[in-house]
Amino acid sequence: MSRVNYQFCINHKSFLSRILSYDKILLENPFYQVNFYCFSINTGMEAMRKNTRLKSAILATSGLISIGYFIYSRRTRKRMPSPEGLEDPEISIAYNHIAHMPQMRLLRWYTIQRALKLVDYGEAIDLGCGPGLLAVEMAKCAPELHITGIDLSKEMIVQAEQSARESGVIDRVSFKIGDADQIPFPNKSLDLVISTLSLHHWNDPVGVLDEIERVLRPGGAFMIFDLRRDMTPLAYLLLWFVTNFVVPKTLYHINEPLSSRNASYTPEEVAKLAEQSHLEHWHISRGPLWLTIEGVKQAN
Repeated sequence: MSRVNYQFCINHKSFLSRILSYDKILLENPFYQVNFYCFSINTGMEAMRKNTRLKSAILATSGLISIGYFIYSRRTRKRMPSPEGLEDPEISIAYNHIAHMPQMRLLRWYTIQRALKLVDYGEAIDLGCGPGLLAVEMAKCAPELHITGIDLSKEMIVQAEQSARESGVIDRVSFKIGDADQIPFPNKSLDLVISTLSLHHWNDPVGVLDEIERVLRPGGAFMIFDLRRDMTPLAYLLLWFVTNFVVPKTLYHINEPLSSRNASYTPEEVAKLAEQSHLEHWHISRGPLWLTIEGVKQAN
């Protein structure tokens, strides 16, 4: 063995001896033992804390699921009709407030896009126009379309006219008090009939569908958008939460928007109504919490 290798082995052995003797000293040192045990205890406690947090999360999730199931199981199965007109000024103002919420804007955008794929020019009517936001936004998207909104509530018509003036589309949008049972237009005079969240308020839905058939020109289109009573559990719980914790007190006291869900129809019920009417060439689409009846009137 060379002198260099021999010296390396001696140094290496000396280094190992020092490490081993140092460990032995530490292990025999009471202070080291206490710190070692404290470290072990802290590590165990941390694991227990993590395990406790996991258990808490599981319990909280289970609790929320149980509460959600309880709320959903108590939902109204049978249809409960709701009033058609909204003459109370405070309720009208509250509805207008809700109509400006992002989720309602998204629903209007969805409805407008679907409707304008059917017809984007000519004369249109919005049945149950409420504060007129859908008619105003549609006029902005379709410059060749004139839209008339009708509603039973005078308060809603006042708000709709104000919205049209503020949006600069008053020349292409008009509003009047009117009933969907008697649409104030001559036979075969309209290119588009649209309605959102109004179907469940109609006293005579079959009669309204007959009126839609009467006023549409050949080639004219219709789209009726509303809630569905058999919406998905998650959609129902969302609506329940909005009713109890989001909407103004004025709407909370009349159980809205949950009351509108209770008054709405299932797709099967809507199909039966359409079958009883003179409306032809319709089909029903379904969403998580809504349904639509739409179609195009064919030439005779």
